Amino acid sequence: MDNNHNKINGEDYRKLIITAAQYLEDNKEEINDLNVFPVPDGDTGSNMSMTVSKAAEELLRLGSDMPLDEAASTTAKAMLHGARGNSGVIISLLFRGIAKGLINAQEADGIAWANALRTGVEAAYNAVDNPAEGTILTVARCCAEAAEQAAAENNNFEYVLQKVIEAGSKALAETVNQNPVLEKAGVVDAGGKGWLLVLQAMLDALNADGIKLVLKPVTPTVTNERADFSSFNTEEITFGFCTEFIVKKHEPDSDSSSLKAYLNGMGDSLVMIDDGEIIKVHVHTNEPHAVLGEALNYGVYETVKVENMRTQHTNKLVDAPATEMKKYGFVSVSSGSGMDDIFNELGIDKIVSGGQTMNPATEDLSDAVEAIPAETIFILPNNKNIIMAAKQVAELTNKNVIVIPTRSVPQGFSAMLGFDPEASAEENEASMTECAQNVDTMQITYAARNSNFDDMDISEGDFLALLNDKLLASGKDLNELFNMLIENISEKQKSFVSIYYGEGISEDEAEKTAEYFKGKLGSGIEINLYKGDQPVYFYVISAE
Repeated sequence: MDNNHNKINGEDYRKLIITAAQYLEDNKEEINDLNVFPVPDGDTGSNMSMTVSKAAEELLRLGSDMPLDEAASTTAKAMLHGARGNSGVIISLLFRGIAKGLINAQEADGIAWANALRTGVEAAYNAVDNPAEGTILTVARCCAEAAEQAAAENNNFEYVLQKVIEAGSKALAETVNQNPVLEKAGVVDAGGKGWLLVLQAMLDALNADGIKLVLKPVTPTVTNERADFSSFNTEEITFGFCTEFIVKKHEPDSDSSSLKAYLNGMGDSLVMIDDGEIIKVHVHTNEPHAVLGEALNYGVYETVKVENMRTQHTNKLVDAPATEMKKYGFVSVSSGSGMDDIFNELGIDKIVSGGQTMNPATEDLSDAVEAIPAETIFILPNNKNIIMAAKQVAELTNKNVIVIPTRSVPQGFSAMLGFDPEASAEENEASMTECAQNVDTMQITYAARNSNFDDMDISEGDFLALLNDKLLASGKDLNELFNMLIENISEKQKSFVSIYYGEGISEDEAEKTAEYFKGKLGSGIEINLYKGDQPVYFYVISAE
């Protein structure tokens, strides 16, 4: 970079991205706090941080000696692989467009940067169905428009970037007036805040001396597969899943002895370190979902890794036999051992662990797709914040990937029931999508924060009832919320109700809940009860 910051080169671009990753990591909780929906969620700041950190990690690994177009391309590819949640996918699309705008460029001045930003915004808008105002897209578009105007005035990279940030700040402040939900909460858009932070990091990096960044590996997903290892002796492995995680404590210096006692009862080989601010855990267990769910009571995940030791052991004993290519394969996102079991019974080939609070990366889904010997792979994201990441998988594989836009696990179950092995891929896509859309999904969870949402005053810890992702009611009386869900089932004349109870809910308590629904709905509606073991949601209830 020249002293006047007229242009940037590949080494400069690397520095800007690494700094942006650090800024997002340092400020992710501030961005997370802008999420106005009171349920526990994947968190915008965390998803953006993990996405950009994936690029910074790759740039650090490759070193600084690369031309600008290669640095931009490396960044875009890494973010595509690491994109998590809608916010992570959108920021990856912005940088993918920027990379296209910098093809064959050894340097970028103000005009080149403005053109690249415009290309990035176009890429992001083209990938989003029905883009709304008052979002990260709005802020990014205003930034790109300001860049073109500034570059016409002064073809200096730093000058253009300064003007971009000024325009972005105004656009971000305006989001509170463009989105009714943000206006009621009195906050700006979280994704837009993250994008502006990235741009500010880039500006600050222009004059920074020495960038030090320690990237923390983040892999909060588990991929499970259906396989028969019965011929191999793994009986010596009492607890099958090596589970490691780090949580940043909700309250520094708070007592974590109860967590240690819980973990001691869940497995063996426990190593737990509490330094006051974070808790590091290594444990072998047969119930990683339960362990991870319990950890959420003490803090927020920094890293998570779960490995199936029985599978690893078997793979060391024998090479997997050649597998014949089949016509169709299935990948599903799921969380909870009971939910996983149902998907396995329905014919899912690979389960990627994740969902609310733990959005898998595009790369996690792509790895699962690549591991299935099938020509066409159907992906069931089962969460609205994972659909965009699933749609990016097609960019990473030569297989025919079809995303069924399921927004809940019960919709995923119904989609699988709509599959016909004799039908074409197009016919199955239509029938599976239709089956999923016929399902109403109701969920009982808890308020993660104080909020006023849809004219409801919500206190942290209140029960929340959701209907198809929308907040239906809140309160401290669980039966009152059940009654509202029951009323909805009756009004829509549903015939089949399935109740999946989550971790922490006893079988006896779940059976009482099922009896309550039966008593209110009457004998004309079939009600089934299943152990889902899902985290976050006490109950997931589907009605068809």
